[in-house]
Amino acid sequence: MLDGHPPYNGDALEALEGVEFRLPCGDSWIKRGHNPEHTYLDEALEAWKENPEWMDFLDLDSPASDLKRASRDVYLHHWQKYLDADRVLDIGCGIGRLTHPFLDRGATVIGVDADLGSLQRCAWYAARRPGKLDLHWTSTSALPHVEPVDVIVACESLCYVPDLETVLISLRKRLKPGGAFLLSMEAEYGWAVGPDAPCDTLESALSGGIVDAPGDRWVRTVGRDELAALLEDAGFIVEDIVATHYLVDGPLEDVMPSASSLEDLLDAEATCREHPVWSPLNRIWTAVARRP
Repeated sequence: MLDGHPPYNGDALEALEGVEFRLPCGDSWIKRGHNPEHTYLDEALEAWKENPEWMDFLDLDSPASDLKRASRDVYLHHWQKYLDADRVLDIGCGIGRLTHPFLDRGATVIGVDADLGSLQRCAWYAARRPGKLDLHWTSTSALPHVEPVDVIVACESLCYVPDLETVLISLRKRLKPGGAFLLSMEAEYGWAVGPDAPCDTLESALSGGIVDAPGDRWVRTVGRDELAALLEDAGFIVEDIVATHYLVDGPLEDVMPSASSLEDLLDAEATCREHPVWSPLNRIWTAVARRP
């Protein structure tokens, strides 16, 4: 639909606003469905039909807008040293929660997601931004061949990958030496005390690991040491792993307004990290690793 070849600048993307376009599908697995590891994608497809206002959370009128923007700001705070990158690979980019902050800094972003509806909106929201965007409708098992990038982002996406070890190695190869890998993963216990925890998952709640609730979700949870070991085994140097998201979209989300300021959120999160009860119940590990 657009002239030329990707990446496209923000002015060119104006032509796509509101248009339901298609992209080449890079992984036939995306279209199969009906297996445990496909549950998250199936849920996304259903949610776009049943609750599009929740899925399109970058719309200021979305009921999820405050929550998603607040959680994004927490990530950006912890990753602020790495945001001025020239080329970025965003894994599981969705509608662009982390894509657009990089575009706003003039970066070229390669976005990868298995959900076409999310990619469409990622392009719509990228219109008129100063960076350039290249979108790929594929999975982590069939990543696009790209020149090594300065930064890879994987925000709340690798939790749904069965063969995580192989994917981490594949990602390292797409990162420049010295480049930063910014990722977040579900923590082993915090999800279980959130209001969205699935019923009949007591064993996972007590022991951690993979939460497999057929027809509901399939998600991997990890402990801090496990996450560090996964990254190191894949050839990364771990720089930081921070316990985050106790509030807004975590176990304490009902006790603090989602429209709270970033300063208030960071103060509250610091308090939770030191608390004898809530400290091990973080919802997310927010991490930084580097390729040697």
